[in-house]
Amino acid sequence: MPSKTKHLAENALMLGIALVLLFLSTYTILGGLVSFLIPLPFILLAVNRTVPNMVWISLAFTFLGWIITGPLAAVFAFSNAVWGSIMGIVYQKKESALPAIVAGAGVAFLSVVSLLAFMAFGMNVDFNAIMQKASELRSVMMPKGEYDQLIAQGKIVLPTSIVIFSFISSAIIHGLASLIGRRLRRPIPALKPIREWSFPRSLLYYYFITMISILLFAESMQGTFWEIALMNLKVMLDAIFVLQGLSFCLFAAYLYGWKGWTIALVVCLFILLPPSILPTILTALSLVLSLVGIFDLGIRLREKLETRVKRG
Repeated sequence: MPSKTKHLAENALMLGIALVLLFLSTYTILGGLVSFLIPLPFILLAVNRTVPNMVWISLAFTFLGWIITGPLAAVFAFSNAVWGSIMGIVYQKKESALPAIVAGAGVAFLSVVSLLAFMAFGMNVDFNAIMQKASELRSVMMPKGEYDQLIAQGKIVLPTSIVIFSFISSAIIHGLASLIGRRLRRPIPALKPIREWSFPRSLLYYYFITMISILLFAESMQGTFWEIALMNLKVMLDAIFVLQGLSFCLFAAYLYGWKGWTIALVVCLFILLPPSILPTILTALSLVLSLVGIFDLGIRLREKLETRVKRG
């Protein structure tokens, strides 16, 4: 009985915290920042609750959110409750961080796609009109043709952009949940350090096939499904190779014994760069990291470096 009472008290406390976060995300200027925190109470509950318990807790949160913030925010509340609940349940079942992050990214992706579909078909939102208004915000420094090309490319790679956004959001929530979980003595499974990340070498074959297809058939595929598919695949593989390159750089820093403050200093230098040249610098950096990642997978650069360092 005391255990059941304790669980009920925890449920009420976490629901209260989640409702406060939902209210702040709906009615204050901190909405975008606070919205990332809403799944956290459900993660912390789900790591030691059953699936039926989390279903009832999520439905209760959605109903209370409807009363406090209205129907549209209630849909947002439900998606966040499901997001946190699924991540927490996967933490409990798998005892590993990566499956939970993938599951959370899947829920986030479906939530964004559902929201866009609802806005387009339920609320009759004209996204083309929104894009035309966005074109009025074009910087004077950017030519109109270049800006229009950027917008067109953005439309093509929108699915991959949503996927990448979903994974980044899920990873951020995992980091916050791990930090808070340690404080509350409710540990969340840890993710491997980035320096230990490595992707399958088979991705290189997909990358080269994609690049060759784009180079040979770019004109004939223009405006077709295959153009959209190949461009999205290329962007996804580019992001993976950037992560692989970053992993190699951090591995090299760890291998040579570089201190953490050295990496922090490099990050601070990028933060202090003038905003006008920052996009160019970041584009060049992502290209370099992508090439490093390709070489790391292709010729096993990491193993060669480790052997060389051990030999002195």
